[in-house]
Amino acid sequence: MVWGRRLLVVIAAAWLIGFVLFLRMLPEIEAPPPIAGGDGIVVPTGGYARVATGLALLTQSGGRLLITGVYPNTPLSAVLAETGQAAPECCVDLDYDAGNTAGNAAAAARWVSQHKLRQVHLVTSWYHMPRSMLLFRKALPGITVVPHPVFPPQWSERSWWLDLRAWRLVVVEFGKYVLALALPEFDREGRK
Repeated sequence: MVWGRRLLVVIAAAWLIGFVLFLRMLPEIEAPPPIAGGDGIVVPTGGYARVATGLALLTQSGGRLLITGVYPNTPLSAVLAETGQAAPECCVDLDYDAGNTAGNAAAAARWVSQHKLRQVHLVTSWYHMPRSMLLFRKALPGITVVPHPVFPPQWSERSWWLDLRAWRLVVVEFGKYVLALALPEFDREGRK
């Protein structure tokens, strides 16, 4: 009985320490680094303003943009309709195969190889950035991955602490991050 309580205390302490470290990994709101003309931009679908942010970065850079995790047979015009932006003249590629973050990273690895890129800018939600960076760096050895977190206007780096929905997102994402660290097979392609 005593050993059981001690084990629970150790597990709870480890979880709390890990969670605090995870919170420190969450990005801050700051001006994103500049994008060079030959860089790639990767946007996993599924979060607020990700595609719009990726398109804005593409406009600034003149590089290439990959939108990964797009629902099968969805044309670029439908993806862009949600952003209210017109289709760029070139350089936007869609990936229909990715079903999760590991799939997004695998699609990005194929795309980076195909276009011979040396640096990619990863555009994803702020709470999703630690796990995304972990998986993208694994999938893209030797490639520089630059984070571009997207923050909804109601959740700045200071105010998200006050919203229960944001806490729920962060706690769930922490669990997924731990699983991706401890069990690499957890986040394999094809598994959510």
